[in-house]
Amino acid sequence: MASSPKIIVFDDDPTGSQTVRGCPLLLDFSTASLQAGLADPSPLLFLLTNSRALDAEEVRIQLPLLCRRLSPLLEQLERPWLVVSRGDSTLRGHTPLEHDVIRTELGPFHASLLVPAFPQGGRTTANSVHLLHGQPLQETPFSRDQRFSYPSSDLPAWLEHKSGGAIAAQQGARLRDPKGLETLGLGQWAVLDATQPEDLDAIGSALLAELAQGRRHLCQSAASLLNGLAGITSRLLSADEMPPVKAGGVVLVGSHVPLTDQQLELLLAEPKCLGVEFPLDTSDEDLPRLTASLEAIRADDLTPVLFSSRGEQHGFSPLQQRQLAYRMAQVLLELEPPLGYVIAKGGTTSFTWLADGMGLTQLRLLGQLQPGLSIVQPEQPHERFGLLPVVTFPGNLGNAQSLNCCWQQLEQLR
Repeated sequence: MASSPKIIVFDDDPTGSQTVRGCPLLLDFSTASLQAGLADPSPLLFLLTNSRALDAEEVRIQLPLLCRRLSPLLEQLERPWLVVSRGDSTLRGHTPLEHDVIRTELGPFHASLLVPAFPQGGRTTANSVHLLHGQPLQETPFSRDQRFSYPSSDLPAWLEHKSGGAIAAQQGARLRDPKGLETLGLGQWAVLDATQPEDLDAIGSALLAELAQGRRHLCQSAASLLNGLAGITSRLLSADEMPPVKAGGVVLVGSHVPLTDQQLELLLAEPKCLGVEFPLDTSDEDLPRLTASLEAIRADDLTPVLFSSRGEQHGFSPLQQRQLAYRMAQVLLELEPPLGYVIAKGGTTSFTWLADGMGLTQLRLLGQLQPGLSIVQPEQPHERFGLLPVVTFPGNLGNAQSLNCCWQQLEQLR
């Protein structure tokens, strides 16, 4: 029996593998795909559920089906295993719903751990309060998200709010270091502090030690915990690890958080980038016209930037947001090859382009261009675009210059 555990990551957004490399990312959850993923030599297997883009009722239907298909395969696995529910480091998502489904379907688990720190992106947890560059999260625009707003970034209080009072703040454990894992009771929630990558490595090592003692915990975490669990250090891709870029690319922007607006404004100020707006009321009949606009820009050896109309999409349901992302993906899909790269800004935008646009079932994670910013390729060449490099760019990542810097990095590979 293999001694190192397999770590199965339920990722609610396709950008969550942003601190690791060289592992498979599944978009198809057939039994055969799951078996192949579990057999892959990487210690990590990502299941890209995209559940943050779903409403709660869709999660209640779809996530148990995936768990029930996975459960017998885990029983047959000839190595230890752990499950991580990977979510947003700025606390947006279906917690504790997803965690509760996984615990019910794949348990038993001992304690439930909340570890949202992502130091590479400036997200830290100190004294059980979650911070963004030292500022409490409830003071940032992320706490006012249209779907996942919250009044407190004190994590036990946040859990109480998210659970509708079912997880009482005073009943959870506040752990400043992972030594306290040994004291947790069955089913108890615990919040763990972490302010630097080494803290997450220590938590990962402690969780593996707990597993060796027969105590399998269920983690709700951001990306950085996975480094400590998998024994993979976080580093940027070297020059010789970069994929070849044989033609110009396209930037696709669907995220509508204020940070994305800032990044988009600076990118469009670049002389070699030209924007094409995708209005929210665009009809299917309008799509060929938008594709033609992108082709005209490419013909001038400029980079087209297709972006949805800016501003919070008030009144847009999760389904409408996915439909918008799909129509934008259709515009790109009709471009003439070769296409050198795609930068997809936003989790739903990234997932929709990869899964529904290109129709991919599995990706290979190459690694990171910038801290927290991953580049992936199809496992098998796409029928039109081959091994197209795609940057999965979270809406909440970086500073105002980050999108511009990403574009420049890829252009320099041409």
